[in-house]
Amino acid sequence: MTRLDRYVFRAAATAFIGTLVVLAGMIWVTQALRELDIMTTQGQTILAFVFITSLALPALILGLAPAALFIAVSHTLFRMNTDSEIVVASSAGISTARFLRPLLILALIVAALCTALSMELVPAALRQFRYEISRVRADVVAFIAQPGRFTPLADGMVFNVRERNSSGVLGGIFINDARNPNEVSTYLADRGQVVDSAEGTFLILEDGAIHRRTTGKPDSNVVEFQRYAFDLSPFTSGADNTMYRAPERSFRELLSPDPNDPAYQRDPGRFTEEIHRRLSLPLYVLAFFGIACAALAEPRTTREGRGLALAGTAPFVIVLQVTSFGLINQVRNNPDLVPFVYLVPVVFIIGSILSLSGRFKPRMPRALSLYFDRMAQRVVRATVN
Repeated sequence: MTRLDRYVFRAAATAFIGTLVVLAGMIWVTQALRELDIMTTQGQTILAFVFITSLALPALILGLAPAALFIAVSHTLFRMNTDSEIVVASSAGISTARFLRPLLILALIVAALCTALSMELVPAALRQFRYEISRVRADVVAFIAQPGRFTPLADGMVFNVRERNSSGVLGGIFINDARNPNEVSTYLADRGQVVDSAEGTFLILEDGAIHRRTTGKPDSNVVEFQRYAFDLSPFTSGADNTMYRAPERSFRELLSPDPNDPAYQRDPGRFTEEIHRRLSLPLYVLAFFGIACAALAEPRTTREGRGLALAGTAPFVIVLQVTSFGLINQVRNNPDLVPFVYLVPVVFIIGSILSLSGRFKPRMPRALSLYFDRMAQRVVRATVN
């Protein structure tokens, strides 16, 4: 790469990374707050919370990369037009295609990274995320053994423990089981311990009593015990039995699914949709890149022209984004639409190439163009004054 190539590539790559980091960070914070119960109710550490929620970052990066590339390329070309760098390069005999070469290299790198992420890395991260969430929520000891807190195990069931020592023995146990409104049972015990066995997970209560109250009867029955096994198995959801969705499957599993797989039997079209979503993603990355280049790569000497060109990209970006989502979602129920999933971005890429070559120039409606022109002139006058 020449010095010019390195300069343009560095400017665009810096803008791309900065945009991606900011957007992914903002969305990650909002998503992480939804899993805050991992710390507050499941007794996990801050490190576990950060690790688990960070597993969603690859999927965020994958979803934001095309938009981040479009913003970075648009920002770079707009700034270079503003500083007359593109005009100077054009005057020096550097063609538009030659000037765009480092940006095309960046777009191809982003498309390749998106392909690698979508094929294996993102599904692996999503699988690990689902596994970690299931494992944490299946950790009955960490869930119920929080001294002084009334913890709901299920609808109508509340658990409380006074203390827990270093050996895992619980002291001062209270369990109120109102899942059956006709018969409410309250378990009180001096101590207890969670035990895993081949038959399931049990809380062994020692030296306590069971108070049973039946609807319509004024008195309650009290049964004292020295040792009682309370079954916790219905409240555990083993992480090993997690059923993964199509976005969490590897590409090999999507291509050759097990016919007996419950997820595949329930919705085979979801697997087809996910296959073509991953395969078509690089084309959409290049389509977004092409829109930015077609609008802003040509030398422009007026601020109004640059603003109108940037504003003119909005309809194309919106149409491409909405069409891509609509087609991908329809593929699940209508496989005949699969060719259009690839045709749409190819049309935008070809249109961008034709626009850059001068053979095709999309025009904004005159009324809209005059409106934007008046708005731009007002901005210029306000800036000058």
